[in-house]
Amino acid sequence: MNKKFEVVFLHLYDVGRSVNRAAIARKLGIRDIFRIDHGKDTPESLLLPEALVVPMDDIDFSASRAMDTPFTRVFVRAKIYQEGVITIEVRAECSLELEDIHLLRAKSFELDGTFINLDRLAETRFRSLMERIKPDVIEDQYVFSEYEHDRYGIYCLLDPVGDPLEFLERHRSYLAPFLLGEDPSMRLHESQITETLRHPFSFSSTDVAVFDLDRAFIIGPQRDYEDLILIVEHANYRLLELRTLDKLLDRWIEEAELDIRQVYMRRGRLKTGRTYRGLPRWGAFKALSRKLANLQPLRFDALFILENLENSSRIIGDYYLEKIYDHLCGMFNTNGWKANVERRLEILQNIYAMAKTDLSDRTMLILEFLVALMIAVELVAFFAPLLAR
Repeated sequence: MNKKFEVVFLHLYDVGRSVNRAAIARKLGIRDIFRIDHGKDTPESLLLPEALVVPMDDIDFSASRAMDTPFTRVFVRAKIYQEGVITIEVRAECSLELEDIHLLRAKSFELDGTFINLDRLAETRFRSLMERIKPDVIEDQYVFSEYEHDRYGIYCLLDPVGDPLEFLERHRSYLAPFLLGEDPSMRLHESQITETLRHPFSFSSTDVAVFDLDRAFIIGPQRDYEDLILIVEHANYRLLELRTLDKLLDRWIEEAELDIRQVYMRRGRLKTGRTYRGLPRWGAFKALSRKLANLQPLRFDALFILENLENSSRIIGDYYLEKIYDHLCGMFNTNGWKANVERRLEILQNIYAMAKTDLSDRTMLILEFLVALMIAVELVAFFAPLLAR
């Protein structure tokens, strides 16, 4: 028997260090700023990053039911965050059997003469938006061959089911592999099913939400799940920012290894006796000093991002959304990513600081030798005429 669903696919892209949101708003003629709608027992003190909202598509299929698609409506919007993150949010209302929801990502529909699925729609809308706002994106060192990208699917059952927990129990053999991204026909071990479904969250007697790494299943006949979607987006937002920082620092560590090898190791020296990419010692000192200077803005930027992420998600007290957010961050291991970013920042700082100190010491030694040599020359020049008599 078919049931009514709303599916929400969140595609998050890290496009740069930050964006000029005011310039983008003027260019696109957008004034709508997305702010959290405090619901359930969420405190007013909760502050999440604000976003510029850009409506994109609102496609109604209800008048053309002859089409072979389960969708009745598809809605797309973008949210542009000051910190250089863009979320493409694709929502689709549909009617199908519960055991077929794992097929929704592959379902296509006709749009502008082309058949497209929901993920491809999100990708094309992102590329189209980036073409328009690219000049207003401040990339700095955040340039990669491909944008860092995260996606998360939220499947919301809109029909009332009586007892939501009993419904989960009745359909656990399908929902567990579905949440894990496995073939639902796979017969999972009972321990794995129990582990996957062991953290349901309910606020009322008619709703329940279960989360996994890439997807969530929500029973919400009242459609009172917008704050849950926002919390899911923010947890993915935090993970994406940390992953991007980690990738950037990984690039710097590779460069640091090359720098150190070329300065200190024999195979990094050229036959001419020059070192550090052909530079003499004093040039090597200046080059590493520049590297250290370039590292400082990155270090401060990373520290500010880490602090802002912590501040924007700090909820004091035992609140419903806090429990869900902590659960998601635990699954995503955001604390592990944060610790890794901080450790890499410290390693880079120590590497270049030690290299700079070592080169400074060597330079001072050379200067001291030159001063001693000059004194010796002056003494020879002074005593030579006396000895000649």
